[in-house]
Amino acid sequence: MSELYLHHYDASPFTQRVLRMLGVKRLAWRSVVTPMLPPKDDLVALTGGYRGTPVLQVGADVYVDSQRIACELERRFPVPTLFPDGNAGLAYAMVKWADAFFRSGLHMAISLTSSSWPAEFRRDRQQLFPDVDFDHIDLDHAKAQLRAHASFVDQQLADGRPFLLGAAPGLVDIHAWTVPWFARASMPVVDGLLADLPRLAAWERRIAELGEGARTESTPEDAFAEARHSTPEPGQVASVDAQGLSAGMDVEVWPDDTQRGAVHGRVVAAGANEIAIERSHPSCGTVVVHFPRLGYRVRPVR
Repeated sequence: MSELYLHHYDASPFTQRVLRMLGVKRLAWRSVVTPMLPPKDDLVALTGGYRGTPVLQVGADVYVDSQRIACELERRFPVPTLFPDGNAGLAYAMVKWADAFFRSGLHMAISLTSSSWPAEFRRDRQQLFPDVDFDHIDLDHAKAQLRAHASFVDQQLADGRPFLLGAAPGLVDIHAWTVPWFARASMPVVDGLLADLPRLAAWERRIAELGEGARTESTPEDAFAEARHSTPEPGQVASVDAQGLSAGMDVEVWPDDTQRGAVHGRVVAAGANEIAIERSHPSCGTVVVHFPRLGYRVRPVR
């Protein structure tokens, strides 16, 4: 089996999600650090235009978005599982709850800290989140939303369980944990806001202690060579598709909530929560880029 290459930067909450997955599964992986700001020429060469992180590369297969990465890690390395209670469908659905939790922290961070951001970074984040009015954040509402989401976590732990679904950590824990992780680090007010949720902080420490597996530093050149010398896995298009996709169709795929970039390619796999497209670049050769359907738009290119 090809080695795991993670294209990422550690300050990203979404990278932290994948690091905890690697920790749960105790996997060895290679770290390819990408810049926080464009240009991200190496990453874009690999994905075909998508600039977000993290991106997991296994040979000539490239996996975009932490929910798609979770699915692939579970398929390739089923033990230890990310779904210790067996409810994988519910755990994947909870990804969107975790995104709402993240948005409350994002709005707080914009209101409380963006005045000190470098101008280039602020402009980039405004472009990345075009639906957010950076100059008119309702801070009180954002604080109330963050606290409400955090209270759900605390309530779930009320019977003494160490993790949200019982005795072992899972994907639900990982997705929820990244919000207090980045919020406490960047906004001291959050400690006071969550101080009366007694079980939350101990749970956060338990998730942090899962670690990140075994990291080895690597380079884009190493990752590209791995892709060039590998063959993508075969894909399958479901007989029923909501958009009538078929193998070989030219499509464009992009996130429906941020401006992280679109990718154009030829459909090789499609399912209820999967779209995979083949594309090529001189640096990496022919690769297949895998996305979830949840949260991503697919448009046929004619």
